[in-house]
Amino acid sequence: MRSLRLRLILVLAAVVATAMGVVFLYVVPTLRDNLVSERLNRLERAAHSEQNKDSTLTREVAAGRFAASSRTVLRIGRLANAKVGIFRVTGEEVTATAVSALSGVPNDDPVVRRAVTNGDGFASGRVGGQLVVAFTLPRGGQPSGVVVLTQQLGDINETADLVENRILIATALALMVALLVGWAAAHAVTHRLSQLEQGAQRIALGEFGTPIGDDSPDELGQLARAFDLMQTRLDRADRVRKEFVANASHELRTPLFTLGGFLELLDDEDIDDATRAAFLRQMREQVSRLTKLATDLLDLSRLDAGAVDVEFEPIDLASAARGLVREFRGLAAGHGSRISLVRPAADLPNAIGDELRVQQIGRALLDNAIRHNPDGTDVRVAVVADNGAVRLEVSDNGPGIDPETARHLFERFYRGDEATAPGSGLGLAIARELAERMDGRLELRDAAGETRFAFSLPAEQ
Repeated sequence: MRSLRLRLILVLAAVVATAMGVVFLYVVPTLRDNLVSERLNRLERAAHSEQNKDSTLTREVAAGRFAASSRTVLRIGRLANAKVGIFRVTGEEVTATAVSALSGVPNDDPVVRRAVTNGDGFASGRVGGQLVVAFTLPRGGQPSGVVVLTQQLGDINETADLVENRILIATALALMVALLVGWAAAHAVTHRLSQLEQGAQRIALGEFGTPIGDDSPDELGQLARAFDLMQTRLDRADRVRKEFVANASHELRTPLFTLGGFLELLDDEDIDDATRAAFLRQMREQVSRLTKLATDLLDLSRLDAGAVDVEFEPIDLASAARGLVREFRGLAAGHGSRISLVRPAADLPNAIGDELRVQQIGRALLDNAIRHNPDGTDVRVAVVADNGAVRLEVSDNGPGIDPETARHLFERFYRGDEATAPGSGLGLAIARELAERMDGRLELRDAAGETRFAFSLPAEQ
């Protein structure tokens, strides 16, 4: 019973068996009762019709001049399609006649007795395996005789039995068809589920190159396409992860080897003070590089864990921009670049966000603008107000970013041209996630002759 195929087959067979059982238990008894009721109604109508006719039969019964072959008896039997029996009534005594034997009903039959005692002189019912209808022949205000019409129920029972047999045969055939159809349907469904299972196992083993390839428009097809999309994204994430591990290893190994080399050189007592100072400066740069990589990895893990809390408070974005420009003037000068701050055209409203995270995003933008451009590139910082938002813009006149790189620029671990791009590829990805946590936006905007990053936050109302 742990097999889904077997359970589907059994469920379908149970549904068919239940439906046919309801038909068998309801339709056949109802059909039998309807046939009996309809035949009894016909007999009653025929009896009422004869009871209201002329008194020819009444006179014959009173005079005792009737026989089984009399025309009146034959006519009644033919019209009612029933056997006819006649009893004589004398006072309270009901006497059988020769014609009474034709009906097979004795003179003490309860239907006959009810017809005699009823005020309307009429009674009907089912006695044993036959229908009985009796009506009296009044004479002088008293019944002089009773006419009994009877019909056997054997043909009705045969018809009902035939229907029962046909339903049982149909039930057996329906169950066979249900089992076959259920097996085929279950096989089709379980085969497709098996493909999904195999795809999941391949994904679990880290194999992302084989799509499931189910293009059906139903729910299983949609699930298969979701699996294929997941495979594509996992494949891409796996490649990025491997690239990042290689890049991170390189980023860690390079400064560590450099620091080790400088430490060995510093052990040499013959180096002069200027060389020693240059070594120490290089060592500080490598330590700073390691610190930034460790900080990015820590921020990334905290973002994924949902452990980064942001504050929503008024921020003077223009003041923050001035502080960032002062902070990065030394780095810009070291690259032969010039960094400038554009004075706002008017007083700006405060932005709403976390000041520490705003500075972190601004540092990432300025660091990229200086380090990822040729020496001598001019960098410009501006703060503007726009439609209920305050925007920090960092632009440069460097060689620009090609469309393919721009499409993946904010993805984690993406480094563009890995042969020349420094860093871990995490700065912009972290900056965008932080901006979104503050209900802001970070985007790359097309501008003639320059590369411009725009960081927007809601303005204070």
